[in-house]
Amino acid sequence: ADGLKTGHTQEAGYGLVGSARQGTRRIVFVVSGLPSVTSRAEESERIVNWAFRQFAESDLAKEGDRIADAPVWMGNVQQIGLVAPKDLKVLTAAVDRDQISTEVVFQGPIQAPIAKGQEVAELVITRLGLPDAHLPLVSDRDVSFGGFLPRLRSAGSVLLSQVVGQAKGLF
Repeated sequence: ADGLKTGHTQEAGYGLVGSARQGTRRIVFVVSGLPSVTSRAEESERIVNWAFRQFAESDLAKEGDRIADAPVWMGNVQQIGLVAPKDLKVLTAAVDRDQISTEVVFQGPIQAPIAKGQEVAELVITRLGLPDAHLPLVSDRDVSFGGFLPRLRSAGSVLLSQVVGQAKGLF
């Protein structure tokens, strides 16, 4: 433990607000209503050991890792890389460590201009029994408006996908 505040009152018993660090992880915990200083210390140690043993931190991506690609609308390039703006980590129960799923979500195609580092998507992390976590993804490059040919290509691509989509509905 590297930070704590102890206390005792007749009504509440012995209590403690503490924190402990192991590697890059820190936990904060509270115990109260215990009958003695010894029981307060023992219970605090049990909580700290349980927290570090039962929960694991998983590295999803390092800063700058390319997670996915996204199409660009009317830009000087057809697609951008969606990258992690910082190291992406998630905490989950150790027994559920392999039960993590991810999905990249964005409104596409992404409209030019786009600045390098601009948030354009999110990584949705689904963990068993926990709310989804939403982490930002950013563009890996600057994108300016395209000239005539890139704009024509973007418009043609959208038109073709609409025609193909309507044709699929006919058969």
